[in-house]
Amino acid sequence: MLDNMNSLEILKLLAPLIVFQLGLLIYCIIDILRKGVRNLNKPLWIAILFINFIGPIAYLIIGRKRWSDD
Repeated sequence: MLDNMNSLEILKLLAPLIVFQLGLLIYCIIDILRKGVRNLNKPLWIAILFINFIGPIAYLIIGRKRWSDD
């Protein structure tokens, strides 16, 4: 199936994934700047976010400051 697909068709297939990843990245950066982080420091977490999907998911699970952490 992928043999007959050109670049534009592949991009159309991946577009929702790209938009989701960008949205998740932007959300995490805004969250870090507004609320802070639980461990490590802000610049390091922002650098970690740029590791594909793993970075934002790691931040949401490990680094996100929760309301009870205040």
